Amino acid sequence: MTDEPSNAPEEESGTEDPEESLMGEDSEVVDPESEDIEAKPIHADDALRYFGADFDVDGLVKRLDNGTFIIPTFEPLAEDDIAGFEGFQRGLVWKKKQMDRFIESILLGYPVPGIFLVELSDRRYLVLDGQQRLTTLQAFKHGKYRSARGISKFSLRYVGDEFKGHTYENLEPTPQRLFDNTFIQATIVVPKGAEGKRGVYSLFERINSGGTNLKPQQIRVALYAGDTVNFVRDLNQDSNWRALFGPHNRDLKDHELILRAISLMPTARGVQVFRPPMARFLNDYLDVHQEQLPPDADGIQRRFTLAVRLLNEARGRDALRIRGTQVNAAHTDAVLVGLMTALGRNESLTATDVESALSALLANERYQYAVSESTSHSEQVSARISLATKAFQGDSLADEQK
Repeated sequence: MTDEPSNAPEEESGTEDPEESLMGEDSEVVDPESEDIEAKPIHADDALRYFGADFDVDGLVKRLDNGTFIIPTFEPLAEDDIAGFEGFQRGLVWKKKQMDRFIESILLGYPVPGIFLVELSDRRYLVLDGQQRLTTLQAFKHGKYRSARGISKFSLRYVGDEFKGHTYENLEPTPQRLFDNTFIQATIVVPKGAEGKRGVYSLFERINSGGTNLKPQQIRVALYAGDTVNFVRDLNQDSNWRALFGPHNRDLKDHELILRAISLMPTARGVQVFRPPMARFLNDYLDVHQEQLPPDADGIQRRFTLAVRLLNEARGRDALRIRGTQVNAAHTDAVLVGLMTALGRNESLTATDVESALSALLANERYQYAVSESTSHSEQVSARISLATKAFQGDSLADEQK
């Protein structure tokens, strides 16, 4: 496993100063459900065991290179799947200045914050915290790093005079040995029992509150990687969906909204009751469907493709927005589920039909309440999905008021 994409051009050494990450700014999504607190959180002792281990930098880089340590990627057209763990990729979010300062800290002898690893059944380790640090160590050791403009030579720029302009190769022997021999502490987490993945998810969700980079869907796609995660990834490339949602979201909220729609389809059919919180509902769905596609996957894909085309033709990007520029998550899941359900009964719906249904929905007080207040409550989720389904089926909402 290397840090270098094979089709990326290498830059001249004089242009190694990108101040941007590989990903654009996050698309804004209004989603109060993302702040929900689980009423009965799992205890770590019931789901995890963990222990500490120390690795020197040289050993860490070797393990990254040979695939023992996996920094998962989540790229739309990734082909180098590793044992089903296609994982997540936020893009390179550290700027060159952050990378340089981190390397300089090691060369000056400062301690390095620890990392978190999840032990897999084959004794490889999934990196769930420390991605940027490990990627930077690997890049400096190999002398090249990825930027928005391609592959650049990794020489230190934003550092003091002692190391300015240095690469790993031209360091003096003493600082080079200091770099290689610096120890980094790892906490190794081993899931246990039926609740193991839920425990890992809970752990990293809590670490996030302390400021790490991982977000719920990123954790989710690493822990539950498999057929359904890949299915969502493929749907996320649909050109009409991209026009509706906007640029790819760094935190994978676009993936999450598609997953919400798929997982809530049985609720629209009356064969499932949604139980909050939304995060656990999505995790449970992926746990069941990790290694098998959802029932009627071909039908879901066909109806999703048709639904986003009709929404795009009807209102364009405003179809998922109630006011302002932010995508409303509750409105989005209701509209997708309702329209896909209606299309399951009548695929001859037109953009004009969809526009009329959207107007009726947004004029309905009960619907407005269901997508703006207490949006994760079971009653609210059921209400907005029921109303959206009726609207797209052409039924009157006159008697459906707050």
